[in-house]
Order: sequence, then structure tokens, then C-alpha cells
Amino acid sequence: MTGNTFDGEIREIPGVYVDSFSYKGEVYFLTHSHSDHLKGLLANSFCGRVYCSKLTKDIIALDARYSEKLRYLIVKEYNEPFEVQTFCSSVTVTMLESYHCPGSSMFLFECANGVSCLATGDIRAEKWWVSSLIKNRYLFPYISGLKKLDQIYLDTTFSYRGEPYIKIMPNSEGIMALIEFLKLYPVDREIEFSFIDAVSGSEEIWSQVLDHFNGTLDAEPSIIERIKLLNRNSGNITKTGPMVFNVGKLYKDIPLMITIKHCIDFNIVDYAGFCLPKRLCDVAASDLTLIRVLNSGHQIYTYDGKTWLLPVNGEELLPTNLLIMFSRHSSYEESIEFVNLFKPKSVFPCIESKKSWLSGFTVSRVFGHVCSSSGHLFDVENFRKFGQPPRMILERPVAMINRWSFAQCTEEVNFVKNYIAEPKPFKGQMQLGQSSAAQTSWNQDFKLQSIIAGRGEEKYKQIINFHKNKDLHLIVSAVQVESESETESACSTDYDSDSSATSNNSLIASSCAFEKSFSETQAMPESNFLSPSLNIHKVSEISDAIRLDRRSWNSFKLKSVHSRTHH
Repeated sequence: MTGNTFDGEIREIPGVYVDSFSYKGEVYFLTHSHSDHLKGLLANSFCGRVYCSKLTKDIIALDARYSEKLRYLIVKEYNEPFEVQTFCSSVTVTMLESYHCPGSSMFLFECANGVSCLATGDIRAEKWWVSSLIKNRYLFPYISGLKKLDQIYLDTTFSYRGEPYIKIMPNSEGIMALIEFLKLYPVDREIEFSFIDAVSGSEEIWSQVLDHFNGTLDAEPSIIERIKLLNRNSGNITKTGPMVFNVGKLYKDIPLMITIKHCIDFNIVDYAGFCLPKRLCDVAASDLTLIRVLNSGHQIYTYDGKTWLLPVNGEELLPTNLLIMFSRHSSYEESIEFVNLFKPKSVFPCIESKKSWLSGFTVSRVFGHVCSSSGHLFDVENFRKFGQPPRMILERPVAMINRWSFAQCTEEVNFVKNYIAEPKPFKGQMQLGQSSAAQTSWNQDFKLQSIIAGRGEEKYKQIINFHKNKDLHLIVSAVQVESESETESACSTDYDSDSSATSNNSLIASSCAFEKSFSETQAMPESNFLSPSLNIHKVSEISDAIRLDRRSWNSFKLKSVHSRTHH
């Protein structure tokens, strides 16, 4: 993922730019402090007016590189409209608080000629936040239908993963699940925890975890300064309890450092099979290798290629690498709900690429049903740059998947397993139907914290035992969570960690029975991603085979059409 790709230009209001400072404009706006939204600000030639929130400016001020640019940052208050003049018009601007990171904002632009646009910056449009927007007096006219937005410049980070677009659980659920997990670990001076992701916006996790355990937070100096700044603007998130939580790149001589990594593109099957504690009674003693015994008697083992902790008198091996389901960006489902609240004339995606465009990421296809106009500037611009996506893709319904639905994830694995076991010659269009077993046996979803707390119950044992099926070893490999390097400065880059990031280069035809709207097409999508636990090499072989099948099918259709035209 490359972060923000938006050039910053508000097309409807010449001279106005948002989150981009590399182009000559008349006035600029900054939604938040992440570095992928600061491009061009450090250029020696830049000397424009930049409007932002006070907290955004204060966070940027922590980075010495921006000391000479602070004079150009003009602080504004939320929900206090102000006027700016451009060469063409007078614009009323209202800065609105958003849910992404400390100090993050949206900007509502209203011109004297009646044109109005909303630039969201990066947002996580969870339901609680979206529901609160109607109470804002400046957004109310657009939500109620009294006025109409001409354009929403929208955070579309979800698009880089491709279809099927994943559903993402609320951040509060992910934090609750992490706390539930951390309760299993002993309090010991030789055991500490490390939050791998230090980007601004992660403070929500740290504060909730530290509040619950009254833990101590240790971090590198730049992060400590940011935390002190946030403490002055909100509640104190630093505690002094015995459990120690580290943030950033600290090099400490600790016998056991348990890591905590953000993850969003994961699923219930993989989580239950690879991330939960292992009961000792289910593990052969010969498969365990003792590494170290701590002074308190807790033991550290290696098992199945990973490191585990066995507390004194414990009956379970506890993992030393934890995942937290947490995202600072909206899912496709949440983005649709947000746009539908306003029903604007059009949407202009701020995260896009040639690859996503040719895979069907057009506004008319992805957002057209929640827009009030059929003409979309984004589509016009990208058609000129990249050409028209294939018609069969444009006519395909948008696909979503709930990776926390056991039925859908089981179908995903079974489809690939069957394809490997029984390769078939080309027989026309391939279809993916939902198995009756998946429909009847596992027709419910599970809350993550319930799986952790109730992992000893029979219904959860069945989920965990799913991974013990000998057939699955053909396609399931150890989970690899890609660690993305992040700048630990105040203005760090905002990338959501993604457990299946490496699969972006291995497009395949399908991964499971998707939402009803997609399964009704009876045709496999061109480019979808598999579960992160699938063997990448085997997936690549499948991908190549299916692509060959597709080429044969297209050739067959063309040949048939050609023959009919001559008879």
C-alpha cells in the first residue's frame, strides 16, 4: 500500500488543495498529521496558507523538520465557519472533527455560486460516528436533503486490497478482544509487551489497555512527547502499574517480549486455528522444545515453529505474538453507509491506482447506487488515463466478504482445496456455489472476544479443530503477518497493517461464497484474494490455471460469434 494518492485538487473550486502541497494553489487545507498527507510541505518553495486543527499543528511541531513551516499553518476551530478568497470565488469553509487520529478533520466547502464539497481526509466511518453526524448543524442540511453536495472527496483505502472487499469489525471489539487475551498472561518483571504499530491513531488502543491493567507505558522519546501532548488535550494515558507496555523501536534486554501487531485482513478460521492458546493435553510432549525457564518458573517453549509461554501451573501454551483487529480506515461497507447518508451527486476516491481501476474500481460501479447523479468526474479522468475496464467486470456486482463468518471462510478454504485435489480441464465458465454444509452447520458469526473467552467450549473447539483436518495441510501454511516499517516520528505514515499484504501480487478467481448479491452472478470474479493462511505458491498455480481457462473461454465466445456472423 502506498498511502494517499490524491493530488489534492478540489476540482469544483479552482485554487483549493487538500492534503497536497506539491502543486501551485491559492489556499491549502490539511486534514491530519500523517506523512502521506504532507507531501510537498517541506519543499523550500512552499509558502502557502495551510488551514488545520490546533492538535494537528501541535503534533507536526514535534518534528523538527517542520519547524520552518509552522508559520504557514493557520489554526482553526471545529464547527466555526470562516471565509477564504480564491481568484474565482469566495468560499465558506467549516472544519469538522473526524474519527481517524488525534486532530483529524474533514472540510466542508460552500461557494457563493452554490457549489459545495466535502473533503474527508482519512476516516474510519464506524456506525457510532456516522450516526452522530446528523447532529452537526453544518452537515444537517446535506443529510436531511435540504441541500445537495456536489462532490465527496472520500478516503477509499479499502480499494487497494481489491475485491471481495472485507468487512471490518469495530475497533472497540478488537480492543476488547485484546484485553481478554492479555488477561491470560502472568504479571512478571521478566515479561513485557510491545505494540509494534506506533503511528498516531494507535493511542486509542494504548489508553484502553493501560486503563484496564493500570500498566506502565515505555516508548522512544518522540512518542513520549506525542503522548505528553495528547495528555494535555485529553485524559492521562500514562500509568505506573507492574505490567509494562512498550511502543516503537526500543531495544531492551527482556527475557520475553510479547508483540502486539495491528491486523485487519484476517479471518475466524485462521484466528482460531493459529492465534489462540494451545491446550497442553492436545500437544505431544515430544513436539515441545524448552528454551528458557524464567526466575518465577514460567517456561518458554517452541512449538510448531513459534514461541510460546507456559505459565506456572498453566494448562495452555500462550502465544508470544498477538494480533489486534484494528483499522483507522473505513471498510467498503462503512464507506457506502457514509456516502448514502448524504447521497451526493458524486464521489471522488482519494486512494486509487491503475490496477484497481482496471479491476472495476469505478465510481459508477462502486458508488453509483448511493449517488444522485450518473456523471462522475473521477471516471472521466481515469478513462482518459487508463482506458475502459473490461465490460464483464463493470457489469459484475461489487463483492464483499465477512471473514468473521465461519461459513464463508470454510467455503473459501474448501474451494481451493477441491481445486487442488481435482484439477479439471476447461469446461466453460466456472461457478462457485455455497455448500449446504456451510449454510446449515455454521450459519452464525462469532464475536472475537467470545472466541477467546470461550475457547474451551465445544462450539469453539470445533472451530479450532477445523485446522487439524489432515486435508488442510495441503494448502494451509503457518500464518505470516507482514510487519510494515513505520516512521516513528510525530508525522508517521498511516498504513493499516494487513495480514495478507503479500497476497496482493497473487490475484485469483475467487475465494469463497460471497454476499448474496455476488453469488447470484454464478460467475467467478476475475481478481480476488484468498485467506492469508493459504500456501502462496499453490495459490499462484491455481491462479495461472484459471487465467488460462478464462482465456480459452473468451476465445471460444469470440469464435462462436464470428461463425454466426458468417452463416
